Amino acid sequence: MSCVSRRRAVRTSGLLALIAACAFAAAPSAVGRTRPPTANGAPCEDCHGAQGEGAPLAAIPRLAGQSADYLAKQLRDYENGSRESPVMRNFARGLSDSERAQLGSYYASLSAPYAAQVAPDNPPKIDARQLVRGRQLATQGAEPQRVQACDNCHGPEGSGLPYLAPYLAGQSAEYLENQLKAWQQGTRKNDGGKLMVTVVKRLSSADITAVSAYFASLGK
Repeated sequence: MSCVSRRRAVRTSGLLALIAACAFAAAPSAVGRTRPPTANGAPCEDCHGAQGEGAPLAAIPRLAGQSADYLAKQLRDYENGSRESPVMRNFARGLSDSERAQLGSYYASLSAPYAAQVAPDNPPKIDARQLVRGRQLATQGAEPQRVQACDNCHGPEGSGLPYLAPYLAGQSAEYLENQLKAWQQGTRKNDGGKLMVTVVKRLSSADITAVSAYFASLGK
């Protein structure tokens, strides 16, 4: 076996062993935590939380309960550049299809509480009109702009549809807004049917903020 093959085998076996350990630890550990597997040696929980709950204040998405297929696809897309993120590309680079599937399945199996959107002593100022517009875009769409309802693809109240679309409910408003702007600006282009690109280019900045705030208000 060559040195490269030997190193690859060690890395793969290490990842598989760590995932197997996580699967065995179905009950809370002695310190009340179940550690997730790693991506190229970097603990996913460092950014996405011990149970995949995400970090809304840092615009880091919740992974717990997300579709395994969706998560595996995003890792592949980070690696090939169709979804841009220098940080995530570094983690995703070199993962095999099997490793991506295992990571996706792990986080899909978790059930974590939704992380707080703001500090307890700094409650958000909710713009009622903004939420009304966001709900309209999510549930009805906007006919004058030829924008279909988000829920048509993402499920009732943004609950997600396995194999088709991720859940949006309860995600960080800033994260959702950043992703919509990435679609709009062409820095995210991993939608095979170009549906997201088509829809988001018809939205104003105010609409993007409104629909992001609406979905962030759900799922609590």
